[in-house]
Amino acid sequence: MTVKYSIIIPTLDEKEGIAQVISHIPEQIANDAEVIVVDAGTDKTAQIATSLNAKVIRSQKRGKGYQIRLGAKAATGEIIIIMDGDGEHNPQYIPKLLEKLDESDIVLGARAIINFRDIAYTLVSLFSDIFTRSIFTHVGLKIKGEPLAGFRAMKKTTWKKLELHADDFLIETEMNIRALSLGLKIGEVRIPYVMRAGGILKSKFLQSPIQWIRIWHYLLKVNKQGLAAKL
Repeated sequence: MTVKYSIIIPTLDEKEGIAQVISHIPEQIANDAEVIVVDAGTDKTAQIATSLNAKVIRSQKRGKGYQIRLGAKAATGEIIIIMDGDGEHNPQYIPKLLEKLDESDIVLGARAIINFRDIAYTLVSLFSDIFTRSIFTHVGLKIKGEPLAGFRAMKKTTWKKLELHADDFLIETEMNIRALSLGLKIGEVRIPYVMRAGGILKSKFLQSPIQWIRIWHYLLKVNKQGLAAKL
């Protein structure tokens, strides 16, 4: 059976969210898609995903970038969709990303709409996004929403052109920079900030400030050296 879409979901102990994500993929997409869950955790995420007919790849190595690349290697669809498994990315927006793909090489599901139920979480996320976005603007990426969105769509041919190497959370940063260096167009669909499944308020900025320091250092280095010099 040939598929049109490969939905890649890197997971690390996401048993509270994975069923919600897979089951909410729009029917018109799910009927023509393979769901690839690349799991590096120790909970029941893999079993839940398998029960929902996802293709599960057990990763012996942790790292978002590594897991995404592992999933992309196994993907057979002509269009790759990447999203988190914790429920922060609503699969109902996949058709909107695909519509935008007609005029862009890579489309981001960029969180930008404030969710007033979770105002503290949203404000912290917006702060980190605004700072990061200002740096990206200097290297040519003008995005109104979240520039490091983990929710993305692109053709598999585009993915191959990027030749990504990051094993960790720098994968989105590397992807953006590589796309810019290749002259690819990055579009966006604005989506709301929502809490992850399980009811745990988890800001990546507060949870792992070192992660953001590394991202900003990488971007400032690219900005200082110039895009062409860096790549």
